Amino acid sequence: MNPTLETTAGDRARALLDRIGALDGELHCYVAIDETAVMREAARLDAIPPGERGPLHGLALAVKDLIDVAGLPTRAGSSFFRRDPEHDAPVVAALRRAGALVIGKTNTHEFAWGITTENPHFGRTANPWNPAHVAGGSSGGSGAAVAAGLADIALGTDTLGSIRIPAALNGISGLRPATGALPLDDIFPLAIGLDTVGPFARDLDTVRRTYEVLAGAGISPATVRRACRLRGGKWDRVEPSVSAALDAAVTALRIGGVVVDDVEWWDDGLVGAVAAIQQRAAARTHAPFFPEHRAEYGEDVRARVTYALTVGEDAETAARAMLAKSRASWDAATRGYDAALAPSVGREAPLAPAPPSFRDETIPLVTPASGFGLPAAAVPIGFGPAGLPLGMQIIAVGGGASAAFELGRTYQRLTDWHARTPPL
Repeated sequence: MNPTLETTAGDRARALLDRIGALDGELHCYVAIDETAVMREAARLDAIPPGERGPLHGLALAVKDLIDVAGLPTRAGSSFFRRDPEHDAPVVAALRRAGALVIGKTNTHEFAWGITTENPHFGRTANPWNPAHVAGGSSGGSGAAVAAGLADIALGTDTLGSIRIPAALNGISGLRPATGALPLDDIFPLAIGLDTVGPFARDLDTVRRTYEVLAGAGISPATVRRACRLRGGKWDRVEPSVSAALDAAVTALRIGGVVVDDVEWWDDGLVGAVAAIQQRAAARTHAPFFPEHRAEYGEDVRARVTYALTVGEDAETAARAMLAKSRASWDAATRGYDAALAPSVGREAPLAPAPPSFRDETIPLVTPASGFGLPAAAVPIGFGPAGLPLGMQIIAVGGGASAAFELGRTYQRLTDWHARTPPL
């Protein structure tokens, strides 16, 4: 939905709801929409005098179904969990105050514990570029909605890649904020201490505008002089199309005046350590539900919860020691750089159902930013041999999102991958 194409928020809302009705039966981006509430809210926005409108006035907002929206159920992608909130989560309330028009709740991998959004209870979210392929996850409904033109902006969560992975596979932009940067109140948790909430949009400028509203302040300008491309280990075990797209992205940035060096850094121990920390946190979330509802979980998430409940305190203690050691080596390797460039996903979106190897190959790539609590912007960088999008993450080494935004903005001024749309 483009706010410049129709004359009023009401007109745009009606056109968008019609588009959702035409396309979402196949894509399964949304799991809950109250059309009457959408049109009522659009009328309220139209009644605001032009001089009093917020910075996101009229932008259509999709919200991942972990995040409370007043009047719509929060199901967390589950067959048994439900709450019916009377108030918006703080992140939704902030965007609504800024003029965003909440359209509905989007599909998620069950309890956000997966990277494909193949949900056994609410259906599989399809990739808008080719519905036979997955949309990524766990925020797959939000990512696919933006890519398909069923929302202008969307909220997702990112614990281990759940914003960066769908952004890559759907050819859009997004941000995993620094851990703790935004409030997580009224959001169903996956792993407290690793969870973040952040925005999607087609371009990074819109992501930045949305993030500034969420943060309650503008982002200070940053000058990015030096970036590094991460090499070694699993960074280099990606499909040739991804390597070639990253090569081209580095070339574009160099043309734009950014110094980009190759930096060798990989730590296999970090992946297992962060997994153990995530499992312990998730086990604490699910322990109250699991004994009674075990059979109602989907097969994959049931297996993950079952295993997580066996991970002990000693394993977490050892994992946190490994995390500290890994962070020290990361800091040494990236010292002097403003941002680090890496693949978000090592291939195009796989055919559904995604093989288990897709998770095994992808989670390590998104683990460092998550484990270290760093912000990471996601941007599209091209297409693979099957015509499906590829993506890059820009990790802000210093911990402030401004460097990731500035480098991503430079890249998107030099390329038009973010402007490409699926042939729907």
